[in-house]
Amino acid sequence: MYQYVNSSGETPPNGAPPTSSLANKDRADEENDNIDKRSEEKPAGTKFTYHQKATFASAMMASLSNMMAASIISVFYPIEAKAKGMNQTVIGLVFSAFALTAGIGSPIWGKFIPVFGARFIFLAGAFVTGGCNVLFGFIVDMPTRATFTAFSFAIRLLEGLGSSATKTASAAIVAFTFPENVGTAVSLIEMTGGLAYAIGPAIGGLLYDAGGFRFPFFALGGLVLAIDIANFFLLPQQGQKKEESGPLTLVLSIPAIWLALLAVFVAAISLTSLVPTVPIHLKELGFTVLQISFIFLSFGLSYAISSVIWGAVADAKKATRIMMVFGAFGSALFFLFLGPSQLLKIPSTKLLAILVIPTGTVMMGLFIMPTFVDMYISAEWYGVPTNLGVTSIIAGLWNGVFAFGSLVGPLLGGALTQVYGFAYATTIFAGALISVMIVLCLFGVWEYRCGKGRRVPRSRLEMQANTTDEEQVPLIPNDV
Repeated sequence: MYQYVNSSGETPPNGAPPTSSLANKDRADEENDNIDKRSEEKPAGTKFTYHQKATFASAMMASLSNMMAASIISVFYPIEAKAKGMNQTVIGLVFSAFALTAGIGSPIWGKFIPVFGARFIFLAGAFVTGGCNVLFGFIVDMPTRATFTAFSFAIRLLEGLGSSATKTASAAIVAFTFPENVGTAVSLIEMTGGLAYAIGPAIGGLLYDAGGFRFPFFALGGLVLAIDIANFFLLPQQGQKKEESGPLTLVLSIPAIWLALLAVFVAAISLTSLVPTVPIHLKELGFTVLQISFIFLSFGLSYAISSVIWGAVADAKKATRIMMVFGAFGSALFFLFLGPSQLLKIPSTKLLAILVIPTGTVMMGLFIMPTFVDMYISAEWYGVPTNLGVTSIIAGLWNGVFAFGSLVGPLLGGALTQVYGFAYATTIFAGALISVMIVLCLFGVWEYRCGKGRRVPRSRLEMQANTTDEEQVPLIPNDV
């Protein structure tokens, strides 16, 4: 029989969610192991320790350089590849190769980060990413189309693994270092990476015009390696201690984790489906290439800035499910008006596109950003110790699912638009978002049982029942 907590989150009669002595011991051991880094005395007048500041700075610099380096090929690589004889489909697959290995690698890195050390994975991933960028500059000298194609795939696949290693380790370290500000800290890292990914193609194009095919890869690859060297000295040792890997099966046994991953997957597909389709739609409305570039800039900026705001709100209010429901609904409206859908019976105009795109990406941020915090909260509620192993597992799952969604999104968006048209395609994505919203609501009814309180996991109730009377005796009597 399940026990429920009241709407305030307290458990009658004891006033706190049930825990076991074993779980408490694990948490105590974890805190003792990390007391030198998480309980470091803070200087007067400051909010964060030096270790926290250094960790955050390292993660920001790595995110900036890695994502910029990964996106520089967008403008000029298709031109060179076509000149080498590659067709459009193969060129698209080269771009997708990065997301494929990133999606596969992220949960694997999340599993093994505690074993090999988060600091090592973080630095090694950046080294691989920078090295791959430098190597990519040499493929222009390949003598045949076959060798050019083969090395393009091989390097992009390896770069995806390196980038996913750094990104997963970065999210895990940041979440572990800022346990009270997970949403804000992770969203700031995501914002930096998103902005870097948005401006990377422009920088790549400028460097290509200035020095040819090799120059962008040598410059950005060198920047990644230089920052990696700086982070070798800057990043604290907190992630270097070898521990047991996180309990992947235990985390995946939590129903709420699957719900959050479903939301991330659908959101990633919907968001990235716009990459190959919106430019053509805007061109048909009469926008120039320069105007389309500025609209895409507003797309990236509004998503990045709003993600930080929503992350801070999720940290402060812990109302992640409500935020996800409103975000899914707002995102569905965004896709309906972007088409615009035939259901609305309104004409497609320039003004509508200008207003809808930046507003809609704010709603996408509201939908996506709380999912990471929700996974973290759910793991805590189900009694999983919030150590580095668990944050690594959560970061790996989140990044992996988002990467797979980013792989599927452009392919699905392009196919639906080609077969049914842009307006029908956006209507289909809106329907998918509404479906996720309904699932979120129904799951909330099941988990909270119509306002009676959040369901207490059976495993925790069993562990509490097995706790001996001696273990429940307080160390210090109440009358002392």
